[in-house]
Amino acid sequence: MTQHSADAPANGDLTFAGGQPAPVSGRVAWTFYEFAGGPYFVVVQIFVFASYFANAVVVNDPVNGQAYWGYIGGIAGFLVALSSPFIGAIADKFGPRKPGIVLFTLLALPFMAGLWLATPGAVVWAALCVICTSLLFELGYIFHNAMLPAIAPANRIGILSAGGYAMSYAGAMSAFGAWFALPALGLGGGAENGFAQERGAGLLAAVFAAVFLAPLVLMTPDVPRTGRTLGACIREGVASLYATIRKVRAYRNIVLFLVARMVYYDGLVAVFAFIGIYAASEFGWGQEVAIYGLLIIVTAAVSAVVGGLVDDAVGSKRTIQISLVIFSICLAANLGTGPERIWYLIALTPDQAAGQLPLIGPILAAIGFDRLPEQVFVLVGILGGLFIGPALSSSRTLMARLAPPAQVAEFFGLYNLTGRATAFLAPTAIGLMTQASGDQRAGLGVIFIFIGIGFTLLLFVREPRRAGR
Repeated sequence: MTQHSADAPANGDLTFAGGQPAPVSGRVAWTFYEFAGGPYFVVVQIFVFASYFANAVVVNDPVNGQAYWGYIGGIAGFLVALSSPFIGAIADKFGPRKPGIVLFTLLALPFMAGLWLATPGAVVWAALCVICTSLLFELGYIFHNAMLPAIAPANRIGILSAGGYAMSYAGAMSAFGAWFALPALGLGGGAENGFAQERGAGLLAAVFAAVFLAPLVLMTPDVPRTGRTLGACIREGVASLYATIRKVRAYRNIVLFLVARMVYYDGLVAVFAFIGIYAASEFGWGQEVAIYGLLIIVTAAVSAVVGGLVDDAVGSKRTIQISLVIFSICLAANLGTGPERIWYLIALTPDQAAGQLPLIGPILAAIGFDRLPEQVFVLVGILGGLFIGPALSSSRTLMARLAPPAQVAEFFGLYNLTGRATAFLAPTAIGLMTQASGDQRAGLGVIFIFIGIGFTLLLFVREPRRAGR
């Protein structure tokens, strides 16, 4: 097997496989699956349920709460890493992608809704629901990602991938709006209301996943069945995966990218998983964590679309590199900001800390951030959020450009593997460092190691030639 050419077809109006792309309606419907998944990945895993778990499900122990959340992410990542390559290889032999998307999404729904039962002290039940949902949803995304190079014109694949990420953030924004409305339905937040609003995040995520799966199922064209039986798909898929692994030298450039992405993606995901927990503990935030999350995803949604245009213009690799550098600077600045300091070096008196930023300060105070350090933290977080979408979207675009057309799902299975192969390491390392040091900030410092190593490896990846270039 020879190295697959990463060059796009000469006619950029065709797909990477040389076929006709899906109609615009089918491509838009494809992005709605990310609208369906956004509420779980953003509202549940990052900004609402994660903070509730660390500070309330694990009763009166936020340090161990952060550590346990890390271990949960580690277990889920390990299970995804074990299963993703096999599922992807089998999917290539079967053909259609939509049956896998539907199957794994429907299997995830009961566990999502089960988070309603995660009351304070129910650590094991909450962990079980999060692990199972994360595993099943990630397997569904293998099939969804594998559709991308078959439905998008080669010269527009970057913007479609970015549009998908933007829709994910749009779904999360919509779910946040619904979540903020829960108290009006008698589901208030906090201990005095049994944390109904916090526990309701899982129910909302399940509703969004079920409802907004429909457009893709109804409108996005799929590839035909290969005619193989399920047993044959399993046998041939596993054999193909092992053959690919044995001939890995023929895919040196792809493997280098997958390893680079494996490491820096792990760092990015760890930021998502823990920043809400950290902010809640550092500033004593409650509902402000959700407002902060909403601000971040609004900026990330806008930047994902802009990043897709940049990707199609200058390439995926450069877009990723710029995004990682600026994102890391913003994260470092925020970890150095606390109730009485800004950026490590600027110590604040109580009067100074009680102040506000000029111009934008009163606006931030009106939505819950009324102290100077909080306002700085929020603004720097928003700046970092501008580079989240492009980093994630361009990674998927680069994989779609590199994958051999006949093995797209298999390579997206490997893509999922490399997104998860070390995914248990970063959360686990954060958990161990947090417990060993008794300091949440020190625990989060390991993120820079992952992002730095991934960035360095990315320097040696050969950039694919873009369509028409």
